[in-house]
Amino acid sequence: MQPYETIADTIRTILAERDDPIPALKPETPITASGLDSLDVASLVVRLEERLGTDPFKNGALSRFPQTLGELAELYAQDRRLA
Repeated sequence: MQPYETIADTIRTILAERDDPIPALKPETPITASGLDSLDVASLVVRLEERLGTDPFKNGALSRFPQTLGELAELYAQDRRLA
């Protein structure tokens, strides 16, 4: 599964666990419009590390946090290529 599909699937799982509505998720969807709060985003990162086997946030070298789901997916894809 590609990073974007894994991210979208994981977001849907987090929201379903809370019985929250699941918005349409596209690569251009801002992370802030995904239905996740800040604690959920932390949970998302932990779950993505388990599912994708990488954590692009581990060294803290990001100049800025990704703003959209597509940017987040690219960050994970790039980290997987470097691993």
